[in-house]
Amino acid sequence: MLRSVWLVPALPLAGAAINLFAGKRLGRWAGILASGLMVVAFALALGVLAYLLRLPGNERLVVRHLGDWISVGSFRVAADLRVDPLSVTMMLVVTGVGAVIHVYSIGYMDGDPRYGRFFSYMNLFCFFMLTLVLAQNFLLLYLGWEGVGLCSYLLIGFWFERPLAASAAKKAFVVTRIGDTFMLVGIALVFLRLGSLDFSAVLRPSIESVQPSGVFTVIALLLFAGAVGKSAQVPLHTWLPDAMEGPTPVSALIHAATMVTAGVYLVARTHVFFEISGVALTVVLVIGLVTAVYAATCALGQDDLKRVLAYSTISQLGYMFFALGLKAYAAALFLLVTHAFYKALLFLSAGSVMHGLGGETDLKRMGALRRAMPFTAAMFGVGALAIAGVPPLSGYFAKDQILEVANRSGYLIAWLVALAGAFLSALYISRLMFLAFFGQDRTERAAHESPPVMTVPLALLAVGAVFGGVLGLSVTSGRLQGFLAPVLGELTEGAGGLPTAVLSVISVLAALAGIAVGWLVYGSGKVDWVALRVRFAGVHEFLAHGWYVDDVYSTSLVAPGKAGAAFLASAVDQRVIDGCVNGVGQLFQWAASRGRRLQTGLVRNYGLAFLVGVVLIFVYVGVRLS
Repeated sequence: MLRSVWLVPALPLAGAAINLFAGKRLGRWAGILASGLMVVAFALALGVLAYLLRLPGNERLVVRHLGDWISVGSFRVAADLRVDPLSVTMMLVVTGVGAVIHVYSIGYMDGDPRYGRFFSYMNLFCFFMLTLVLAQNFLLLYLGWEGVGLCSYLLIGFWFERPLAASAAKKAFVVTRIGDTFMLVGIALVFLRLGSLDFSAVLRPSIESVQPSGVFTVIALLLFAGAVGKSAQVPLHTWLPDAMEGPTPVSALIHAATMVTAGVYLVARTHVFFEISGVALTVVLVIGLVTAVYAATCALGQDDLKRVLAYSTISQLGYMFFALGLKAYAAALFLLVTHAFYKALLFLSAGSVMHGLGGETDLKRMGALRRAMPFTAAMFGVGALAIAGVPPLSGYFAKDQILEVANRSGYLIAWLVALAGAFLSALYISRLMFLAFFGQDRTERAAHESPPVMTVPLALLAVGAVFGGVLGLSVTSGRLQGFLAPVLGELTEGAGGLPTAVLSVISVLAALAGIAVGWLVYGSGKVDWVALRVRFAGVHEFLAHGWYVDDVYSTSLVAPGKAGAAFLASAVDQRVIDGCVNGVGQLFQWAASRGRRLQTGLVRNYGLAFLVGVVLIFVYVGVRLS
């Protein structure tokens, strides 16, 4: 089975190539082909998992050599695929959730003039993400890393005729490149200091003795900067809300199965560097916690259905990085897996709402949709309860583990802040639920339920959102922690903190309190939420604009950058560069105009010139001979 692991990324790559060149001729079959290849890739990934589980825990690492990629002198980079519990976990998420999103897209994108190209880009997106998680060296990982960045640009700006979509695509590409640049420097430093880019050579506990810890601090922080950009963490988070301009299946794929989870995977894969440097781990913890709470507050101020979910993703990713900073790597991966289910469910349910309302995303123009779209409302409700952390749904188990580790590790203030974030998560998702599906009908057109090709995928994801918590309890024969232990190590919990039962009760109470407040303000009808928003208009605007972070960037960085570029284009490009090129041409024109005066067209002038030339030659020869 492991010999065919290369087929897992190869199948979506083949689909991308076929649909790129023959998508128009295939018509609707383009979506069926792309989806079918993703389903087959998922089946192969399940086979790889089954094979891996039959091996002893300490032997669950297989490197599949596909050949040499780069070979220059003594420098060699192999095209090797790494199969271990971490890569297989990510591979299952990408192929499984990705396949469901592909099937959903068959209905959602029906009738689009670039239908085949859309599925080509979607398949290519999954290929690069699979390359990223299966890579055995930093260079191949970076190829996948940049590939998902390229595909995000193509898919966010898929409807490029819309100015907002084109602008959002450019913004995503530029902002993530900032982090990617730091990451590339980090990879270069790994090679310069450790002499290799192969994971088996550099990601081993004994590597600490090779270089001073300060070197690993720099490497870890540079790699983390790349993760901050890709996973939309503060301060490089501003691209993700704007990315909602792309088709909704793209949002689901980016937020649930690809791209934004890449940063979490990178830190988990390179955790050895971070553990050597306590400073880097602390930075990861603080950035994750700040992002989790910040984004949760921003979600409360959004009126756009998809932007609420975008800030929700940023917040949930913050919790994952918070867990990574606590060394709770398995807990972070557990949240990543469960988040993939319920976030894909929420986005695709939002897409179903948009499909039923003709593309409407403004919450102020929704309400009482549960009557016209009962199935979509039920599926969205499952996702909402999961993200709120209500038992026994998967989100409860995942978030509860992280809060428990924080409490037992002695980070009391961090635990309290994270608990407040859990309350806010329940509040913003219940606000969205009540505004869209309950209350008064504020829609401007008759809503309708989506076709089966779009609703069946919702049901499949809902099963994962409900029962995904079981993954945290066991992976066939043991706990998820035990399954990932050969790669990520065992979690060492502190001896202090509150009892597990008490922590669970507190976590559930925080979630229920958030839902209760959301129902009281937006669902009960006892509070005029419109009047409340007018009364606190300043607070609402502050949250709606994301604490004005984007405005600060626009004023302090983007505007001066554009002004500088305009100056360079005018003063340097037009006057200096163009001036030099044009000046050479003008010089020859001047010389030619002067030389042209010698051509009078009179034979006597030419004869005189000839005679003078002959005389000068004789004079010269005579002087030389004398």
